[in-house]
Amino acid sequence: MDYINPRLDLAQIEQTLKRDGRVLIRDFFVPEVAESLARTVEAIDWSLTYRDTEGDRRLSGPQLRSLTPQQRMQLSEGITHVARHEFQFSFFTDSLAEALQRGDTDLLARLMRWMADDAFLSVMRRLSGDEAINRVYAQATMYTRGNFLSAHDDHVDAEDRRLAYVINLTRQWRPDWGGLLHFSAPDGAVTDTFYPHFNSLSLFTVPQTHFVSYVPPFAQGERNAITGWLIAA
Repeated sequence: MDYINPRLDLAQIEQTLKRDGRVLIRDFFVPEVAESLARTVEAIDWSLTYRDTEGDRRLSGPQLRSLTPQQRMQLSEGITHVARHEFQFSFFTDSLAEALQRGDTDLLARLMRWMADDAFLSVMRRLSGDEAINRVYAQATMYTRGNFLSAHDDHVDAEDRRLAYVINLTRQWRPDWGGLLHFSAPDGAVTDTFYPHFNSLSLFTVPQTHFVSYVPPFAQGERNAITGWLIAA
């Protein structure tokens, strides 16, 4: 079946992306695909990803549930300590690439196969005008109370990332719950903000400074998405 909404104005989206370096595309998938993806993501047994003083870390669902209250407090304090001094993130994740490598047959694995195929990559090449794009990285992500992603530009020396994307699968959200994608100027001013509308695709060029705002303790939900990069080999 076709995943992408056939009613999208690709010419207008292409113009906006080339002009601004970013675009928020509403109703990106056909409705039944968005609904199925949302249900699948909501059922994930998430892992927490974050950084400590020695590098990136990930705790599985069983590992998180085994922590004592004191250990949870120490984990939170450690995450905050790193954030005071350098780039930091704290959110929940599940790798679509790992699901594909395991041979999973669920919808997320099928989505990863579709995104790695020309049906998706050709659309991304058209919208960006970048014919070198030929690979995709994808992970499911969830932001809930206490989660955030501090300012960075997505550039890494190890791979040639051309575009970053966020497929938003959050059914209900409020802007005062945080979890918003913000873009900032060199002086720190916020220049644009993308709200996580259900079934929207946030697409932006790399490098570009951005961050996801802190989700406060009073938030009553989870901000679910599939995120990653379009890469040139």
